[in-house]
Amino acid sequence: MTITQEEIDRLYDRLKNEAEAGGYRLNPDALFTRDLVKGLIVNERRYGYWACPCRLASGNKRDDLDIICPCDYRDPDLAEHGCCY
Repeated sequence: MTITQEEIDRLYDRLKNEAEAGGYRLNPDALFTRDLVKGLIVNERRYGYWACPCRLASGNKRDDLDIICPCDYRDPDLAEHGCCY
């Protein structure tokens, strides 16, 4: 499964804009964040949806609704830790 840097950068820019429009910020460590973006692309190709790369997906979309990015754990993690993974 080949994922180009261009694909990662394009999705990173899209997510950054969407996050900022919603009052959120991506992790300022761009290399780390781009690895997570790559994980979203991998999971989308593998499962057909954006399963959060920091959670274990079952491959069944109905079972994974809580971990589809942005996952249900984002806001509680933000409140408790100041960030999500």
